[in-house]
Amino acid sequence: MKTPLIIAIPKFSLIAMISKKPIILVGTVPTIAVAKIVDFESVAWILLGLFFSDLVTGLLASYFTWQKDPEKKERWFFGKGEGFSSDKFKKMFFKAIVYIALPLLLIQFQQVLMLKNIKYERVSEAEFDLATIAIIVFCLNEGFSIFHENLPKCGFNLWQSLKKMIGFVKEVKKEFKEEFKEE
Repeated sequence: MKTPLIIAIPKFSLIAMISKKPIILVGTVPTIAVAKIVDFESVAWILLGLFFSDLVTGLLASYFTWQKDPEKKERWFFGKGEGFSSDKFKKMFFKAIVYIALPLLLIQFQQVLMLKNIKYERVSEAEFDLATIAIIVFCLNEGFSIFHENLPKCGFNLWQSLKKMIGFVKEVKKEFKEEFKEE
């Protein structure tokens, strides 16, 4: 009877050793390996913000394009498809379904196949799961849509403004170099 009790009761050897030699607490450094992982939910919130920004700028771009058209058939923007149409809304709805479904499928895929997270140290020291990578690609797509497609139709062309600023900086540098060479 004594033998099974000795086997069944844990010995807590670390606690016994600490009570006999408390100096061990000073010399023992606990180490915990923690991997930095990009938060899926935070990136999803960024995508949601970009998605609604794309919706708003897309509506504005459609409105400005519709307003500039001299041969308008409709008097109202929300008419039979010249300005905003249900077809454009259906495309946004389909895009939202893809943006929600694909990351959730990738999460399940990664869990079922027990795939590791991806770490590319040239870009970030954190690890990325497949769903987060998909959402980052979606964010890049939305950013391209906002800044390259929609805002130029609204009269704000970011790329042209950046090109002008870079050209201005180059001219100023060139003038400074010429000025200092003359002195």
